Amino acid sequence: MAQNINSTKKGLRTAYVSTVIGIVMVLFITGLVSWFVLGLNHLKNNKIESFEIDLFFEKSVSDVELGVIEQEIAAKHYVSSASYRSSEEAWEILSEEVGDSALTVIDNENPLNQSIIMTLKKDYFSLDSLSWIENELKAAYPEQLTEVSYRKEDFQDVNTSLQKMVYFVLLIALMLLFIAIGMINNTIRLSLYSKRFLIKTMQLVGATPGFIRRPFILSAIGQALISGLIAGCMVLGFLFLLERYDPIFLDMTDIRIFLIVMVGIVLLGIIITVLSTYFALRKYLRLNLDNLY
Repeated sequence: MAQNINSTKKGLRTAYVSTVIGIVMVLFITGLVSWFVLGLNHLKNNKIESFEIDLFFEKSVSDVELGVIEQEIAAKHYVSSASYRSSEEAWEILSEEVGDSALTVIDNENPLNQSIIMTLKKDYFSLDSLSWIENELKAAYPEQLTEVSYRKEDFQDVNTSLQKMVYFVLLIALMLLFIAIGMINNTIRLSLYSKRFLIKTMQLVGATPGFIRRPFILSAIGQALISGLIAGCMVLGFLFLLERYDPIFLDMTDIRIFLIVMVGIVLLGIIITVLSTYFALRKYLRLNLDNLY
C-alpha cells in the first residue's frame, strides 16, 4: 500500500515537472520573440531621435540671439533636443570626417555657418512633417535662418527598412503566440488526462465542481508562475550572451523592456494555463464514467 502511494506521488511529481518544462520552453521562445519585437522598435525610436537636422544661421546673428533661438526651438512640441554649434566646432567635425587636406579656408575665414542641431520626436519623423516644420522655422526666423540641412535618404531608410523588419518580426510573434497557446493547452490537457479518474472519483463522492476545480486552478497558477520566472531568467541569460556577441543588442533593450517581457510571459502563462485547466476540467466533469476509459 505504501509502495503504491509513493509510486503515485512520484508519478504526480513527474507529471508536474514535465508540464512545467513544457510551459517553460514555450514561454521562453515567446518571450524571446516578444523582446526582439520591442527591442527593434526601441532601436528604431532611438535612431530616429538621434537623427540630426542642421539649422544654419547668418554669421551676423550674435551668440545671445542664438541662445534665445535655441531655447525657443527646444520648447517646440515636435523637437526632441536642440543644441548650438559654432562655426569652429562645425569645422573641426568636418575636418575629422573628410580630412584637413580636403578643406580650404577662403580669405582666412571659416566658410561654415554657425548652426543649431535639432532632433525630432519619433511621431514627427517623416518627410511630410519635416516639410512643414522647415516652413514654420523659416517663417519664424526669416532673416536669420539660411538653410535647413538633412539627408532625405536617412528618413526613407529608417521608415522603410526598420519598420518593415518590425512588422515582419511582429507577424512571426503572433504566429508563435497561437502555437504557444496550442502547445500549453495540449500540455495541460495531457496532464489532466492522467488524473481523470481522480476527478471523477471526487465528483462521485459528492464534491462540487468548484471544490474540484480549486486545487487544479491553484496548481495551474503555480506552474505558470514558476515557468514564467524560469523562462524570464532564460531570456535574460540569452540576452547577456547576445550582447557579448554584438554590442548592438545592448541598444535594443533596457530594464523597462525586460520587465514588460517578464510580466508579459508570466501573465500569458497564467491566463493560458488557467483557461486550459478550466475547460479541460469541464470536459472531464461532464463525461460519463464509461467514457473515461
